[in-house]
Amino acid sequence: MSAILAVCGENFCAMVSDGRMVEEPVGPEGPKVITEDLPKLRKINQNVIVGFAGDLLGAVQIVNALDEYDLRYLTLEKTVRILREKAAAVPLQPVGVRLLVGGRGRKGGFLLTSLGSEQGFEPQTQPARPGAYLIEGACSHTDIGPFLEEKVKPDAAGWKSLDDVAKTLDGCIAAIAGQDKTVNTSYYRELVM
Repeated sequence: MSAILAVCGENFCAMVSDGRMVEEPVGPEGPKVITEDLPKLRKINQNVIVGFAGDLLGAVQIVNALDEYDLRYLTLEKTVRILREKAAAVPLQPVGVRLLVGGRGRKGGFLLTSLGSEQGFEPQTQPARPGAYLIEGACSHTDIGPFLEEKVKPDAAGWKSLDDVAKTLDGCIAAIAGQDKTVNTSYYRELVM
């Protein structure tokens, strides 16, 4: 139902999603497409981006909990805390939800946090490191790991601009869409610098 990819470096965090929403659960005849143009990313403020994959209605309820706060002042850490608390109260389809939260942390460094229903929404946070990229992704019905290993990580050494990052992430989503009919190639992008 969704594919999201994130890359965090020392001075940026970029996320890309597809745009397809399908009815869950997906039956043996394949997915029933509801819309082809639904971004699964939300830029919270100049410092924080959230992406989601999985049970779309559940994910939207979780992410919309942020609207109860003044978004201008939400830090990455506070965003993660709010999402985690809300997730505990939202009933989810069996496909579950995976959230990626990226951007500038309270102390100014770039961070990438993943949390999902399979892990009880326990946040896994990594800080960006000099000379390396944090690369993460999620897809509802497909193991994203092989796509990251084959399509994204080999290109990282050759990235010279954010356009290069976007091209790689778009290509990875296109490869996923070629195998998983719950994903399409309508690309949505968000960036924090």
